[in-house]
Amino acid sequence: MTEDRELLHSAEFTNWLAGLRSWAGKAREEATAWRAAGAQGLLSLAVPEGAGGTGTGYEAACLALEAFAEESGLSGLPFSMAAQMWACQEPLLEFGSEAQHARYLHPLMAGTTVGAFAATEYDAGSDLLSLQTHAEQDAEGRWRLNGAKTFVTNGPTAEIFVIIARTAEGSSLSGLTAFLVPRDTPGLRIGKVIEKSALAGAQLSSLLMDDCVVADADRLGGAGGGFAVLMHAMRYERAFILAPALGLMAGALRHAVEHARSRHQFGRPLSSYDTIRQRLVRMHMSLTSARELLYATARAADGNRLEHSRSSLTKLHVSTEFNRFCQELPDLYGGYALLPETGTLALTADAVASRYYSGTSDMQMKIIAEGLGL
Repeated sequence: MTEDRELLHSAEFTNWLAGLRSWAGKAREEATAWRAAGAQGLLSLAVPEGAGGTGTGYEAACLALEAFAEESGLSGLPFSMAAQMWACQEPLLEFGSEAQHARYLHPLMAGTTVGAFAATEYDAGSDLLSLQTHAEQDAEGRWRLNGAKTFVTNGPTAEIFVIIARTAEGSSLSGLTAFLVPRDTPGLRIGKVIEKSALAGAQLSSLLMDDCVVADADRLGGAGGGFAVLMHAMRYERAFILAPALGLMAGALRHAVEHARSRHQFGRPLSSYDTIRQRLVRMHMSLTSARELLYATARAADGNRLEHSRSSLTKLHVSTEFNRFCQELPDLYGGYALLPETGTLALTADAVASRYYSGTSDMQMKIIAEGLGL
């Protein structure tokens, strides 16, 4: 961990991050952006060198995702990459075999393959006991998956899916299994793109399985070990999925300060009015508070001390401060808040969405309460 901290403050990492910022300022939401991000090492920062990554750590990955979002002004693309890093690469790293690392993890880190995690169903989000997608093993040892998933981030473009299916009745602790399913697997069908009002550029879809045949070698973890795979993915996704939001907040604050300094009312700049100054200070407080907690959590992960309740606390706090931050924006811009160039409405929609993906705020409260022994 000490070596990781030293690397983060080294000239090498500082220069690398500056280069990433320069690239991010020109990035567009195209397939080539994934390859470019992979080539620069963005997607492999949190993966140890022994598994083919750069081994720089979780704090470094969060710094990179924040910088990417701030410089590009994009919300959907860094969110999509973060979703792959935390919900696909992390469980593959933890539960995957060497063969699975070579076939799936390495291309994901390189950006030549896009990954998607599929657990949510129409009637089964947080309620895992209601999960209906099921898999049965045939006489030849293959698994046949049947069912449907929804809100699958990267679904329309992903080449590999991590799918959670029920393989036994009863408790979700032993009745679920995770599978690695390539896009071209017979019986797998990608549904239509799900239209949404937030995270522009991130693509979501449904996923349909009709006698989708998967080899036993593509089972991720043991049979009945799907709950462990799911919880591992959620532990990292909840902790770090909002790292790009910090960059969006930082960019929005910078633009708001510039607006307050340059726009005049009654012969004075907006920045001279206490009400405006106080709004900007509250925005700064929200960003600072969210940033401090998220990076403290990243350092805990780098020290192998990331607990589920801490992940939920981070997700809940950052999403709460993101929404508080956005509550101040409309009155800073007045009627200009309705214009696309201010980004106010788009950022507010992103903030609202942050309360629901990776588990709702109420679900995070439940997990945190349980961590307190309640």
